Amino acid sequence: MTFNIPSLKPYLLISIAIILFFSSCTVERKMANQFVKHSDKLALMVLFPKEVLAVNEKAGDKPLTFFFDDVKSDTSLVRNTIILKDLDDEKIIAPFRQAYIAELKNYGLDVFEEEKMDEFLLIETDAFMMNLAQMEIQEYVTVYQDAIVVGEQPYTRDIWLNGINIAAWFELNQFNNSFQERPKVLFASHDQLDNYNGYFIQKFFTGEIEYRLTVDTISMSSFVNFSNYLGRLYAAYTYDYLMNNYIKRKTTEEQRTNRYFRFDPYRKMFFFTEDDKFTELE
Repeated sequence: MTFNIPSLKPYLLISIAIILFFSSCTVERKMANQFVKHSDKLALMVLFPKEVLAVNEKAGDKPLTFFFDDVKSDTSLVRNTIILKDLDDEKIIAPFRQAYIAELKNYGLDVFEEEKMDEFLLIETDAFMMNLAQMEIQEYVTVYQDAIVVGEQPYTRDIWLNGINIAAWFELNQFNNSFQERPKVLFASHDQLDNYNGYFIQKFFTGEIEYRLTVDTISMSSFVNFSNYLGRLYAAYTYDYLMNNYIKRKTTEEQRTNRYFRFDPYRKMFFFTEDDKFTELE
């Protein structure tokens, strides 16, 4: 029996590639586990802004940009809004800050706030400062189109929804080592929309197509829940970013798979993501 050696080469190369891939995954996962195991020794100072920049996209032909203190002397800045008109800096920042700090502690980090700056600066182990440099909230209207085809006839319905967008710019500084020369700027943005339930029906006797719609408009209570959710989510993003930077520092280019690790502190599980993370800005 003879073997066609050249024909085995593609399979051999594929096998080697698979072995290297899983070997890289093993090294990265080992570093991720190492980070999680020792993350209780990592100190993080968190800072928050005093003001939130607001944008009223519903003001008319031109969006209005302002700080909430400006509304005290000019209420037209929040005209046509359903949420911005009832907000101020504290109502936005407070639930976010509380959830952000609580979740970081759930991840096991040693979290410091501004009043403990002197104590923080004396830390000799790895320490980071996460500064929420800017926070922006927009209120806007957007349209979704629902559609159905009955027979060969298409039917459409435009659904107008209120939307809130919160965007956050963080500056991450690293202390007590030489890995970072300048702050990293990290960005995240998420939207909250009216909840709605819409569907087409066809009347039995006439065959007429109707659209039935119910809308649950954004409320202050649902906004507070949204702000709490983002606080927890961005705390997770913060931890994951620190973990992935640790993996990058502790592995060679050949050992990396370019996978972005995320960690669930409640189920003690790792998973991967492509988009559910901070965007690092240049």
